[in-house]
Amino acid sequence: MVICQVILLLLASFPLKAQDLRRMKVTDFYRLGTAELLRLRNTQPEDSVKARVLIALGQRWEDKAGSVKGDIDTATQFYKEAELIISSQQLNNLRSDIALSWGYLYYNTGQLDKARQHLRKAIDFCRKAGYKEQLGTLLLEMAKSDPEDSISLPALKEALAVYSNLQDRLKEAEVLKEFADFHFGKGEYELAEKELLQVLQMYQALHYDRIYYTYDLLSAVYQWKGDFARAQENAMAAISSAEKAGDVQILGLFYWRLAAAYQGAKNYAKYQEFLKKSLLNQLNNPYSALTYHVLGELTEQLIKDNKVNEALGYLLLTNKRQPPLEEHQKVDLAFSIADCYLALKDYTRAEQYYLKYADLIGEGDDINRDLMKISQFYIETHRHKKAEIYLQRILKNPVKHWDLKTSRNLSLLRFRIDSAAGNLLSAVKHLQQYNKLTDSAFTIEKLKQAEEMQAKFDLGAKERDNQLLRKQSSLQREIINKETLVRKVIMAGCIVLLLLLLLLYNRYRNKIKTNAMLQKQQEEIRHAYSSLEKMIGEKSKLLREKEFLIKEIHHRVKNNLQLTMSLLNTQSKYLHNEAAIRAINDSQYRLKSISMIHQKLYQGEEEGQINIKAYICEMLEYLKDSFSSGERIRFHLDVDAVLLDAAIAVPLGLILNEAITNIFKYAFPGTQHGLVEITLHVEDEMISFAVKDNGAGLPAGFDIATGGSLGFELIKVLSAQLDAVLNIDSKNGVQIYLQFQINTVYE
Repeated sequence: MVICQVILLLLASFPLKAQDLRRMKVTDFYRLGTAELLRLRNTQPEDSVKARVLIALGQRWEDKAGSVKGDIDTATQFYKEAELIISSQQLNNLRSDIALSWGYLYYNTGQLDKARQHLRKAIDFCRKAGYKEQLGTLLLEMAKSDPEDSISLPALKEALAVYSNLQDRLKEAEVLKEFADFHFGKGEYELAEKELLQVLQMYQALHYDRIYYTYDLLSAVYQWKGDFARAQENAMAAISSAEKAGDVQILGLFYWRLAAAYQGAKNYAKYQEFLKKSLLNQLNNPYSALTYHVLGELTEQLIKDNKVNEALGYLLLTNKRQPPLEEHQKVDLAFSIADCYLALKDYTRAEQYYLKYADLIGEGDDINRDLMKISQFYIETHRHKKAEIYLQRILKNPVKHWDLKTSRNLSLLRFRIDSAAGNLLSAVKHLQQYNKLTDSAFTIEKLKQAEEMQAKFDLGAKERDNQLLRKQSSLQREIINKETLVRKVIMAGCIVLLLLLLLLYNRYRNKIKTNAMLQKQQEEIRHAYSSLEKMIGEKSKLLREKEFLIKEIHHRVKNNLQLTMSLLNTQSKYLHNEAAIRAINDSQYRLKSISMIHQKLYQGEEEGQINIKAYICEMLEYLKDSFSSGERIRFHLDVDAVLLDAAIAVPLGLILNEAITNIFKYAFPGTQHGLVEITLHVEDEMISFAVKDNGAGLPAGFDIATGGSLGFELIKVLSAQLDAVLNIDSKNGVQIYLQFQINTVYE
């Protein structure tokens, strides 16, 4: 092996022949060392070889890790020299190469107009000259680099048409993969999955060995869909195919992708294991932009496992082996150090490192994580106003960067900040959203699938162990059988002699045992009966205590709601704003509707059930007294006397409150008389509920969907909570129809 390496070094040291240089492409020159490229630049005449060398030198300086303005200026100078040679020597076959180089440079430096100008000029030339392969390359690279959909999507479509016309299946697959990446970025995961599966089939048919990038992107798609089992499967396939192809330098990315899939499945031991593999792989290979991102995640997980010293060890190792050069790497390192100080309860230094590069944070899913850390830090240190500042920065970040975990943590963060600020309605809303995301049946199902996937990978090893155990057991049984046979032969005679004595003695013992067993069984039956009576008594006592406690809870909730109504009533006496007074009165009516539910619950005999007809009657009497309508508005009730659970009665009561309140306010202005009909019927576990009036109806041009009042918005939200079909009509008054399915109705 050593001899082979020496021979390769000797061969590499010989100057390249002119005929070899002319056959080399720009990518071939890029693989040469910088010193050799500079030598060729100074020794070559003004020809196509020198132009390619200059382009490769420009790319080398542009791609420098942690490149600064001086490196970009040097790359620009090399490109200008190459462009001058190409123009003067009429080297048209190199026009696409220099255009791509200018495009990459200007895209990377944020000069989008200049990048597009160079690429479009080269694209137009290739169209006219008929350079189909170069045209496809320019279009594909423009689509990959340009952030504007209006530019990248048409470029992709034209590139696909070009390669289809050339019958280049490999390039067609590459373009289709870029379509999948585009749709993935737009959150169209189903379409991206379908396209990537098609790409896999095409690559496999072509025996393409760099298929692992497609597996990696497919793993990312499943990760965002919440299908962590398939995310693991495709990440493992990416690792396997990369190892088979010998591309070990890229394994760090795929180890990280597999770690993310295990994190989504809540397998934190595997998550930590593959984060370490990813980090060590990247530290043992050339400079990687992902290194500090992985370091941040590993540090966070080690801190959660109370391994702060180990986390600090990885921070020191990474800083020594690959010091941060880019701004985002400095941000990741600073946040990891801050996390360690926070774990050590050194809040001053933690805040110092969190804020060190906070102003450099832009947008993206990593940014959500960093800004959320700062906000959570200020919440833990009881500085909620500062936490609100960084929360607002997260909310300004595009929603496309919010995955399931980010959305769940963000809901909890907003709940904590709103609670501290006294914004209770908003806090409750965000808490409900957090619980909904946490208890998602979709997530639970995917976790089960991930566990099944892990079980499949472990099954092979277990089966091999079981086979070995079965072989050992078979050998042991054979030895035991032989020994047993010998013992049986020896003991056979003794058994025959003792058999007659045992039979005689057995009859005597059987009688004694039978009597003893009967006595014992009678004693056990008496004991069991006594224990059963005791258990029944204790259960009855517990049930009575439970019923009392539930009624006490409903009583206290009702009292608290009455107290809240009293506070609102007192507050309204000191207000002079009519809109504010009306809002407080509306809130009192809503609270009263809920309060009456709880009053019914603790006064009623049926546990957790409401007589809906009695409740509606009492609710109407209360609202008629509140609005002092007298006999001007008549009510006609056609309501079935059924018992409903509180979970249905509460939203139904609130909907009735909003409907009747709106009728009192707007349906019959002045002294106008009117009729209100309320119906509620139950048939085959389907409730039909309607409130109708013959009043003035909705204003002309009033659109409930876009211009509805708070009352109508509440009716729609509460109807959605009941999974009800809602219909609001405004012919000859206002009619509100509601129909929904329930599981149980008590007559």
